[in-house]
Amino acid sequence: MPPQSEVAVLLALRGAPEEDLVRRIATEPGLTVVRRCADLAELTAAAVAGLGTVAVVDADLGVDRTFLERLRAHGVRPVVCCQEGDVVRHDGLGALALAHGVDPLPAIRSLAEAAASGTEQLADVERLNQVLGAAPSRGAGETDDRSGDDVPPAAEEPRAAHHTPSTSSDQGAAAGPTPGPELPATRRERRRQRSGANHPVASAAPEDRPDAAPRVVAVTGPGGSPGRTTIAINLAHELAQHGDEVVLIDADLWGGAIAQTLGLLAETAGLSAAVRAADHGRLDEATFARLAPKVADRLRVLPGLARATRWREVSAVSMLALLDTARRVATWVVVELPVLVPEEEAGYSLGPGRNDVARSLLGAAEEILVVGAAEPIGIERLVQTLLDLDDVPTTGRRRVLVNRLRTSAAGPRAADSVREALARFADVPDPALVPDDRALSDRALLAGTTWREAGGRSAARVAVTELAGELRRAAGRPTPVADRRLARLWPRSWRRATAH
Repeated sequence: MPPQSEVAVLLALRGAPEEDLVRRIATEPGLTVVRRCADLAELTAAAVAGLGTVAVVDADLGVDRTFLERLRAHGVRPVVCCQEGDVVRHDGLGALALAHGVDPLPAIRSLAEAAASGTEQLADVERLNQVLGAAPSRGAGETDDRSGDDVPPAAEEPRAAHHTPSTSSDQGAAAGPTPGPELPATRRERRRQRSGANHPVASAAPEDRPDAAPRVVAVTGPGGSPGRTTIAINLAHELAQHGDEVVLIDADLWGGAIAQTLGLLAETAGLSAAVRAADHGRLDEATFARLAPKVADRLRVLPGLARATRWREVSAVSMLALLDTARRVATWVVVELPVLVPEEEAGYSLGPGRNDVARSLLGAAEEILVVGAAEPIGIERLVQTLLDLDDVPTTGRRRVLVNRLRTSAAGPRAADSVREALARFADVPDPALVPDDRALSDRALLAGTTWREAGGRSAARVAVTELAGELRRAAGRPTPVADRRLARLWPRSWRRATAH
């Protein structure tokens, strides 16, 4: 280990550049090379062991967004040496990228000074490159000639979102109701504060929200098939019927079934291909549109993983980058989340955590829809899920939806019984209730379509239509007259009567 006054440098370069850099660092006061790594696995192990502060790595070894995020998570600031045409792309991945031939020592000194002062990784890579005199290597007025990619210049503009994945959630927090400056101490008060949709005082004025700001709706809930996929599909379709562009993402890593429910053929890799492209900074609007085919007017679907065993291929940081691209493609992004599962034992882990994707998406969503089943076991699981969600940092508005409401499972006064149970055990006074319509659900599933396209008047479909209208009003967007007319055909009092 180097002395405390020296900055430890990890190297993963090839050939003569590494030999030259080792000799030059040996003459630099305050810098020392502690490990010359043969590949990224060895470099990651050294970072996890806390051996380094700055890492200089060759992009040809296979650098991606997940690897760089792992280094930063262990306090290692990365410098990536790459081809001149790839500097912008690797900057977008969150590294300090330098073209081959640019002296990396000034960058190492700057990052060493940042480490000594206790500051975080500099997000403004443009300014740091100007300090290092490496700005000409960007080719600001030149075209990025990446091999095998046709990325339009517009895809390179929102690079700052890739450096700080929380940017999306921060924008969403500004668009929606803002929590108080201090969180209450009790779980009950935290639940009341986060469930702003159930309290009129939490609603912000429509003029406070930008009409064009994309919004993310995270659909989650307990295990046991309460209908998360069905609600996510039909909610996305209802939002699309209002004239907005909508993207539906199947991010359920354990049992994604959106593609199967809609009868989509396995012609695209879907989520796995999109995450790989985001990992390497190659996911632009055109690539996303190709991976997320249109299934209805203004509705695109990004299918999920082919097998649950591939869940480790999806990292939280790449999922957030994918979400940023989806925001540029659509006005609404509806994401079905994986169920929260028991965490693995604490310790050194070289891969993503089991709940990392779910937690990151919950933190980035402006609207969180928790779906449960209207039956005794389903309500118990829903209450437990709400308690688990209290421990996840979120800024979005939480809504609770109870699906498949019927007297045969919830008693003669089903709606009142569900409201009473959730108000007593979860402090949710007014959940959204979706009556059970097995005939409509079976008809839509058999045809591989949505409730609206399956046809017929249904209290269940009207409940989802009203939910879409509430989401639009919360975002400051008006509800079309046709939807208001449909709601009048099925007044709330009648729907409650049918639920009984």
